[in-house]
Amino acid sequence: MRTIIYIIMIVCLQACRDKKDILKDNHKIIVSDTAKINGMLLELIDDNGVGKIKVTSDKYKLSESLEVKPPCYFLRYNGKVTSYAYPQFNVQKTIIILGETKKDNLGKITGSDIQGLLFKNDSIKLAGVLKNYSPINPETGIDEKDYWGFASGMYKN
Repeated sequence: MRTIIYIIMIVCLQACRDKKDILKDNHKIIVSDTAKINGMLLELIDDNGVGKIKVTSDKYKLSESLEVKPPCYFLRYNGKVTSYAYPQFNVQKTIIILGETKKDNLGKITGSDIQGLLFKNDSIKLAGVLKNYSPINPETGIDEKDYWGFASGMYKN
């Protein structure tokens, strides 16, 4: 009799475990891009179709949803994340995140939506969004005027 009870318990526990695994499979989290800025790790995440940014450091903790759709990438030039400082706006670094990206048949990535990320003295915050921009390659980036637009507040949500 004890053996039968143990077998039933094992079957029930196995059934419960399988359901949890199914839920995990339906909720996919993918890190699409990472960068290290001023000793901070920045991760762009596709959380089941929602773009998120996660910043981990001793000084800052940020985990926030993006307005641009994943997969998302930091704009770079020669392999390095592009940033500009605008002291007149109290912004030490302005970084741009590319969203609404697609891969073509050759594996080249382009996107059409951008969102700013501003590093200020005491905070990191997401800036506005520009949608339906002409196709942007994350490895060649865009003109500096757009970084200025995010830092100045011209490109607001």
